[in-house]
Amino acid sequence: MKRIDLFIAFLLMLLVGGKSSFGQAQRALLTVDGLSIPAEGALAAFHIDTWGVIPLAVCKIPPLWEIKEETFLDLAGVLSGRSDPHRTLTKLDKMFLVDVYSYQPLPRGDPKGEYHPASFAGWYKVFDGNGDILKKRRVFHANNFHLTPASRCPDAPPAEP
Repeated sequence: MKRIDLFIAFLLMLLVGGKSSFGQAQRALLTVDGLSIPAEGALAAFHIDTWGVIPLAVCKIPPLWEIKEETFLDLAGVLSGRSDPHRTLTKLDKMFLVDVYSYQPLPRGDPKGEYHPASFAGWYKVFDGNGDILKKRRVFHANNFHLTPASRCPDAPPAEP
C-alpha cells in the first residue's frame, strides 16, 4: 500500500512540475493587420498555424465569414477562415481570445533537432477590386500579429436601429 502512495505522489509531482515549467499563460486578444491587400481589395481567406497557443473564443465573426479553430494534442493548432467576394475586411481586429504560453515571434532552433516554431505563422489570400481571388497565397510576417492583454472578448457594438 505504501508503494502505491509513493507512486501516486511521484506522478503528482511530475504533473505539477511539468505544468509549471511550461510557463504562465498570457491571455490576450489577437489582431492581425498590416496585410498586403490591393486598393479596393479585401481579405478572402486565412490560415494561421499556432504553437503554444490555446484559442479560447472567436470574439466576432464578420458577416458571411466561416471561421474555424482547431487544437491538437501537442502544442499546435490552427485558426482559419474564408469569405465570399464583396466583403471589405482588411484585418482581423481583436477576433480571437487566446492564451499564449512562451510567446515566440520567430522560429527558434534547428528543425532537425530542438525546434520551437513561431507562436503564429501562416498565409492569407485576397480578393482583387473585382471580387476575384488572387491565386498566390501571401505569407504572414511576425509584425502582422499583435496581442492586446485582455481577460475576455470585447463587448459587441450596439445593434443598428
